[in-house]
Amino acid sequence: MTTTSELKQGYYDSAPIADNRTTGWNYMRKPGSAYQAGDTYYLTSYDAVRYAQRNPEIFSSAKAFDAISAVVKLIPLAVDPPEHKRYRRILDPMLAPKMIDRIEDRLRDQVRELIDAFATTGRCDVVQDIALKFPTQAILTLFGLPLEDLQQFLDWVDALIGGAVAELAAPSEAQMTAALGLFGYLQTHIERKRANPGDDMLSDILSLSGDDAWEDSEVLGLGFLFVLAGLDTVTATIGFTMMNLAENEQLRRAIIADPDLIAPFIEESVRLELPAPLTPRITTEEVEVDGLTIPADSRVMLVLATANREPENSDHPDTIDIEDPVSHLSFGGGVHRCLGSHLARRELRLTIEEFHARITDYHIPEGFTPQVVFPGGTLHLDSLPLEFTVE
Repeated sequence: MTTTSELKQGYYDSAPIADNRTTGWNYMRKPGSAYQAGDTYYLTSYDAVRYAQRNPEIFSSAKAFDAISAVVKLIPLAVDPPEHKRYRRILDPMLAPKMIDRIEDRLRDQVRELIDAFATTGRCDVVQDIALKFPTQAILTLFGLPLEDLQQFLDWVDALIGGAVAELAAPSEAQMTAALGLFGYLQTHIERKRANPGDDMLSDILSLSGDDAWEDSEVLGLGFLFVLAGLDTVTATIGFTMMNLAENEQLRRAIIADPDLIAPFIEESVRLELPAPLTPRITTEEVEVDGLTIPADSRVMLVLATANREPENSDHPDTIDIEDPVSHLSFGGGVHRCLGSHLARRELRLTIEEFHARITDYHIPEGFTPQVVFPGGTLHLDSLPLEFTVE
C-alpha cells in the first residue's frame, strides 16, 4: 500500500491511459491494491473493489452523488440500501433480457437505417454516424418517447455529460440550463403517459400503485440516470468495439464466420475498454482495506479497469481472447450493478450484426490513429473513420 502524501492530487489524470490502456492501468496498479493520492483513495485489485461493492453501508454511492442529488437524485444509483432495494425490485424485471426482446426489432431497424445511410459510400465515421445516435434512439424507444426528438436529446446530452459525475462536482451553468430543458420535456411526457399509457417502460412505471407507486421526482431521477450514465458509456463502447474489430482482421473474420462469438467478444471488449473505469464512493465510517486505513467521509475510487486486468485472474489479462473470456466488473457489482447492462449488450450486439450484414471488409484509414479522450468523465473516441469495400 501507499499512504498519506506520497502520491499527489492528480495522480490519475497523469496516467498514460490515452496512449496505451495496458501501460496506463499498470501505472494505476503500481502503488498497490489500496493507496491514497492527494485527498482520494484508490482501490485497484479485484478483491478490494469487490469488498467495497459488497459493503454499500460503508462505501456509499448515495453520498458520492450528493452534489448531483441537490439538483436531481439519480434513481437508483444515488440511493443506498435499504431504500435502494425497492427500486431494484421494480426496475430489474423491466430491464431483463426478455423485456429488451420486445423492443429488439425496433432497435435493429434503427441501427440498420443508420448503417444504410453510408453503406454505399465506402467510408463512415462510426462515432458520428452510429455511436452518438443509436444509444439515444434506444432510450427514447425504451421510454416510449418520440424518435423525432433525437436531435434535441443529443443537444441536451452534449451539454449535460461532462466531468461533473466523475469528479463529484456541482453542475455547471450550461449543465443546469440543459437539465431544466430535459426536466420540462420529461415532465410533459410523464403527464401525457399518465393520461394515455403506452407499451413502454415509462408507462409501466407510471402505472405502479400502492407502496410501489412513484412520484414524478423519482421518474425524473431515473430519466436523468439514463441520460448521464447510459448514453455516453454505450456511445464510447460502440466506438471501442468497432475499433477492436477494425484493427484485428483475424478476430473480425472469426466473428463474421460464427456470430455466436459476438457475445464473448463483447464481454472481452468491454472488459478491456470500459468507458467508465472508476466508480466513486464516500466512506460512512473508518475502514481498513489491504492494510490501508481509510477515514470516514473519504472519497474512494473503485478502479474497475485494473480489477478487470488483474494478472492473477487470467493468462491474457491485457488482450482479447474470445475462446476464453474473463469475468469483469465493467458493469459494476453488488447492489449497484449497472441497471441497463442487458440493454447495453443488446445495442452492441445489434450494431455488430447489422454492420457485418452490410459491410465485412473494413479498416481504419492509413495515417489515422484513434485518439482516446482522457482525462474526463468517460473514456471515449471522438472519431473513428473507417474505409470499406462496398458490397
